[in-house]
Amino acid sequence: MRYFCCDERRREVVKLNGVLNGLDYVEVDDSGIAGDPIRQRTLFLKFLQPPPVLAVTNIVIDGGERIESVAVDWLAPATALPAGEPPELVEELDPPGHFLVIRTRFYGDFSFYTLRLVSAPGDDTPPAGFDPRLTSLQFSFKVQCEADFDCAEQTACASSPSSAPLLDYMARDYRSFRRLMLDRMRVLLPEWQSRSSADLGVALVELLAYTGDHLSYQQDAVATEAYLGTARRRTSLKRHARLMDYKVHEGCNARCLVRVFVNDDAVMLPRATAMLTRTANIANRIAPGGDDWLDALAAGAEVFETVEDSLLYQPHEEMELYSWGERECCLSKGATAATLRGRYPHLKAGDVVILAEQFGPRTGFSEDADRSHRHGVRLTHVQPSEDPSGGLFLEPPDTHPVPVTEIQWEEADALPFTLCISTITDKVHGEQYLDRVSVVYGNVVLADHGRSIKSEPLGVVPRGTLAGAALNTTLNCDRLSPAYIPPRFRPLLAEGPLAHALPLQRSHYFAMETTPAILADLEGLNYSADVQAALQGQGIHFSGTVLIQGGDGCWSVADGRSSYRLVFELGRLQVYSNGLAVTRLLAEDPRRARPQVTLSSYYIDQTDTWHPRQDLLASNGEAREFVVETEHDRTSFIRFGDDYHGRRPESDTEFSADYRIGNGISGNVGLESIAHIVTHDGRLLRVSNPMPARGGVDPESAEQIRRDVPEAFRTQERAVTPADYAEIAAHPSDVQKAAATFRWTGSWHTVFITADRKGGKAVDDQFEDEILDHVERYRMAGYDLEVDGPRYVPLELAMTVCVKPEYFRSDVRAALMRIFSKGWLEDGRPALFHPDNFTFGQPVYLSRLYAAAQSVQGVASVVIDRFQRLRMVDDRQPLDDGVLKLGRLEIARLDNDPNFPERGVVHIEVGGGK
Repeated sequence: MRYFCCDERRREVVKLNGVLNGLDYVEVDDSGIAGDPIRQRTLFLKFLQPPPVLAVTNIVIDGGERIESVAVDWLAPATALPAGEPPELVEELDPPGHFLVIRTRFYGDFSFYTLRLVSAPGDDTPPAGFDPRLTSLQFSFKVQCEADFDCAEQTACASSPSSAPLLDYMARDYRSFRRLMLDRMRVLLPEWQSRSSADLGVALVELLAYTGDHLSYQQDAVATEAYLGTARRRTSLKRHARLMDYKVHEGCNARCLVRVFVNDDAVMLPRATAMLTRTANIANRIAPGGDDWLDALAAGAEVFETVEDSLLYQPHEEMELYSWGERECCLSKGATAATLRGRYPHLKAGDVVILAEQFGPRTGFSEDADRSHRHGVRLTHVQPSEDPSGGLFLEPPDTHPVPVTEIQWEEADALPFTLCISTITDKVHGEQYLDRVSVVYGNVVLADHGRSIKSEPLGVVPRGTLAGAALNTTLNCDRLSPAYIPPRFRPLLAEGPLAHALPLQRSHYFAMETTPAILADLEGLNYSADVQAALQGQGIHFSGTVLIQGGDGCWSVADGRSSYRLVFELGRLQVYSNGLAVTRLLAEDPRRARPQVTLSSYYIDQTDTWHPRQDLLASNGEAREFVVETEHDRTSFIRFGDDYHGRRPESDTEFSADYRIGNGISGNVGLESIAHIVTHDGRLLRVSNPMPARGGVDPESAEQIRRDVPEAFRTQERAVTPADYAEIAAHPSDVQKAAATFRWTGSWHTVFITADRKGGKAVDDQFEDEILDHVERYRMAGYDLEVDGPRYVPLELAMTVCVKPEYFRSDVRAALMRIFSKGWLEDGRPALFHPDNFTFGQPVYLSRLYAAAQSVQGVASVVIDRFQRLRMVDDRQPLDDGVLKLGRLEIARLDNDPNFPERGVVHIEVGGGK
């Protein structure tokens, strides 16, 4: 009989004692070559001591199932092999003096065999000098055969099976648990009859029932959070949504343009300067942390903070629009340039200004100004100039030129309305001439909603714990050691709601070394050869006339097509982008918003910074990153990684948080709402927001998440067919419609995307790059992308119009010419052939032309004589059919511009009238 023991000490004791011998192990030599005659027939038998002289009759191999016993042909010490056996057979045995080599007559089956040492045939007693417990070994001839599992078996002393007690698994609350346990105790301990509340046994039963009640509630809560339709916690909803590749947004803070009033030049307004909405009995400028600050917060004032450092100059507060001596002028809708009276050497590309109407055009009163006629733009080009005849329009006139400044801005910031510059009031208000109806506000900075909280302590990471090992009921040798449970550290931010903001800062391109000569040239606004060489060395090239504007360590370098911001900081010249257009800065895009919080950790004299991420799926185990988990009550918790996805903080690490609070639509304050600036700088006088704050969005509600998540996977994330490419290319806001065409270009397929931009804008290089960047993530591998413009089809239109007797022919003809053009009508409506009225393949119906002509007051009758493509010879087919059909990529065009007759013409013969 052989015991199963986890700690087999006898072999080591006998080996060290040296008095008795015994078997250590047996090894089967398997060459692995099919057809080898001695494969699996050679055994290496290891002894604890050098083996004595043994005969074949002292070796017994039995115990097989199909082949019950295996005979031995010969045996020999490893140091004295029989003749003909190769020495390589035993060269890896160590030490060879402890081994016997056994050659069997044949090999055994796949079962286990026992090799025993016996005194003689028929006598199972072990030979003299051997320990009786160490004279047999179990082995297998097939141990080296290919297998898909570990050949070492786990021998166990299994405990006897126990029968499960009869329990009521419907017990879920305190009363049912108490009754269940008392009933069970009656079965186990029938002699225990006491049911007094003071009895120790009853007290323990009630304590366990109380704990079971809480565990049941916790199980129900876990089951509730397990499904999207029943989950109540926002964190659970977000994780369910993430499984469907849907990212729930937490809203976005609002942004606004703030006008800052100063009494000096080169006034630095630092980043994160706080500004407050209007509060009664509070000064325009208040001290940080003072009583006024605390009173304003207690009164519920919303806090905005500047996004970046800004240099402010007093002359920029209000700049006059210059109309070159003309009167009753306006800046047309869609304008991207204007002229300012005067020189502004510190006004530079990248600055934000606001074009604002400050007086009512009819009355001349500031109270009657249309406050919706205020529009912010980011300048892309600033060029000083002069009007050589400007002095002739002064009072009194002179012959001196008038200095002016030409400004330009992006098409994305194009003026969305017509802005009155000068006018004459109506008769009721004296018909007085006003030349400053609208002006340009400078010293405009971008601020976003949120109040900063610095160095809030979050506590110390606790130490991990050891969980007790589970009960070992099978008595095998795999001892279960206590498991280490890492610390659970999920700190809570004390205040909320946490701000989520878009990345609004300028892009930092690079920093370059500079010289005193380069700095002197920049201060002198001189684009010298040194400045040019320094920028070209970093890959910046200009194609037009380059102008440098600015000063006091901050300049813009622009040529009208591209511009860069240069800032002298930390002894080097930092090069930044010009910044986003104002329209894009204020746009709503909550899914790009990121939590405004960073963490600082302190551990064994080491300080590190941790950054937020939307999730940790792409974070490696060393990344100091975390996730903010916000609940419905706007409380925010911090979740760290697990050393696989994101780093887990060490125990005893101390954390603090810098974050901002203020989020959602509460920041969408109205214009003129911001009135207080928080600073010690006496040069900063007051602030105001000429335009309302925009972009604030509340977080997605639970109902919205449950509604949208099941449909998330239906969102198409790839482009396969031409219709797919056209749909995706039409997503940018300034694209009216797009079309796509597949062509084989000799080596691969190319997708030609034809875009119809709103307003008839040209498909330039910048727009082409934007479309390619947008479509790139959707395109199929092996397909190239190209972007081109639409194929415009110029039209030729001729009509004869009869005017009513009481109308002037010239007035009617002028009205018809305005309608049959690409511009805008006096009432703000687009003309008939405005680019936004037609798109790809849209036919032009003759009836629509008749209706447009008849809508003009004074028209008695209309006859359209010619309706065809331009330069077609007497094509009457469209006129007869009543429709002019166009191809899939063609767009009708009739600009009616005498400078460009190839873009479509209208011939109007007018009769009758006066």
